[in-house]
Amino acid sequence: MVSACFSSRMSDAEMKKYFAQSAYPPQRHYYEALGRQLHYVEAGASSKQPVLFVHGSPGSWDNFKSFLKDTFLLAHYRLMSVDRPGFGDSKEEGAEDELKNQAAALLPILKQQKQPVVLVGHSYGGPVIVQAAINYPEYIRALVIVAGSVSPTLEPANWYRYPLKYTPLRWAIPSFFRSSNDELLPLKKELEKMLPYWNKVKCPVVVVQGGKDVLVAPENAQFVKQQLPHVKVTTIWKNNMNHFVPWSDPDLIIEGIKMSLE
Repeated sequence: MVSACFSSRMSDAEMKKYFAQSAYPPQRHYYEALGRQLHYVEAGASSKQPVLFVHGSPGSWDNFKSFLKDTFLLAHYRLMSVDRPGFGDSKEEGAEDELKNQAAALLPILKQQKQPVVLVGHSYGGPVIVQAAINYPEYIRALVIVAGSVSPTLEPANWYRYPLKYTPLRWAIPSFFRSSNDELLPLKKELEKMLPYWNKVKCPVVVVQGGKDVLVAPENAQFVKQQLPHVKVTTIWKNNMNHFVPWSDPDLIIEGIKMSLE
């Protein structure tokens, strides 16, 4: 599961083989945002409710590849999964270390849809989709926060990340780890900056969280409810679940998508 979340590029041949039996093989799309070229894939009928998956750190769009061939999801939704800046086929020029830029990287995708989008964010993708809901509420129908690190007080100390950014050790690690390090290093301050604006979230929210998550404090689920007394917040909790929900418990994310629209 740990290796599965690392950033990689799924080749066209690998995609063709993996989705060979799917009624809607995914299509690649490249687009411009933040003055750079970014990438996402989509599958499903354009007339259906759009759902956009946002990966954690590190990661890539194919962290959600199993969702993009799920027969139930394809019957009801248009599915998209993005490579955030610095990862997958959006890796050129490195990461964006501000949440406002991470949200802006999603905006062209959101604007292209025929109706507001359900955003699903795992881990670091959690605060990214919250920031998007704050900045662009007109384009977002619901949020599904999966093991999301959203509380600044619960964010762990990142002292060990400084040597990986400011010493020659930086060039001894793969580029996607550099991107991950660069965006996670300032996350606590970024979450503090976001703190006064949670009241701008206007859509329903579902939180999927496991009690055995050792990477993101499970108390983040309660933090979301505290910050959003003005909207419907539903929690899907599993005591023995770890951080890697998209691989260990994908059905809970699918349930979260359904519940977000009820």
